[in-house]
Amino acid sequence: MAAKEFLSQALKLDQLINSKLEELNQCRRLAESINGSRLDERVCHSAPEEASYVKWVERIVEKEKELDSEIDRLVNIKMKISDFIGKINNPQWQCLLRNRYVLGKTWAEIAEEMDCSVRNVLRLHKKSWKISKTDTRCHTNATECHCWSRCVSPH
Repeated sequence: MAAKEFLSQALKLDQLINSKLEELNQCRRLAESINGSRLDERVCHSAPEEASYVKWVERIVEKEKELDSEIDRLVNIKMKISDFIGKINNPQWQCLLRNRYVLGKTWAEIAEEMDCSVRNVLRLHKKSWKISKTDTRCHTNATECHCWSRCVSPH
């Protein structure tokens, strides 16, 4: 897996989780808007059918389980990314990369925090990209890493 793909996977998964959260909230609103069935008006003596809101409650529970699973996955990915960033020998690059890829901040937010322009943040980011591939010490024998796929597993 390439460096950019590895670091960007948390941002993409965060976006997916946000869209699923929005979908879950929509299901909740729909479930709340459904009226309960009026069983007292039935003439037929057959077994009562499920209330119409039951299917929405089941969907909500299913979506919550999916969301929990995605959040667990996101936490694991962010921990791996943070561990990798922690191996970079430049604190300024660590700060920039952690703010972007772990905390999901925008370039403007990072620039404000680092007290510089967005353009300078992007320059610094580009420079950290080039050097971080070879400047991290990620093997147990402390040799320099030249292979992302060996050192940073996506799983």
